[in-house]
Amino acid sequence: MTIMNPLGIARNPAVQPTTGPVLALAGALAGTLAIAAVLQPSIAREALAPLAGSLVFLFAAAVALIAWLRPVSPRQFTYWDATGALTFIGICIAATVEPEQMVQLIAGTDQPR
Repeated sequence: MTIMNPLGIARNPAVQPTTGPVLALAGALAGTLAIAAVLQPSIAREALAPLAGSLVFLFAAAVALIAWLRPVSPRQFTYWDATGALTFIGICIAATVEPEQMVQLIAGTDQPR
């Protein structure tokens, strides 16, 4: 007897591709961009990168909550994968922030050094 599907790769009705995690990732990135674009004229230029990084981390936490509540087949792009991608993007954004900028933002001084 031959094995037609040795790895279980063939599509079965239980494993349908999900678009939810991809939409969550795209929505989080679009939401971050939209909020940053709307707030850009009203906040200091130095505060834009920390704001964007904080928003990405906030959306990553929201997607992680969704991942915890709605498990998806591990053979697909899951909500946990979207959370990891958002966390990585947030870390990359946070790495671009200069420490002096953060001190000025936290201290509330308007004088650049």
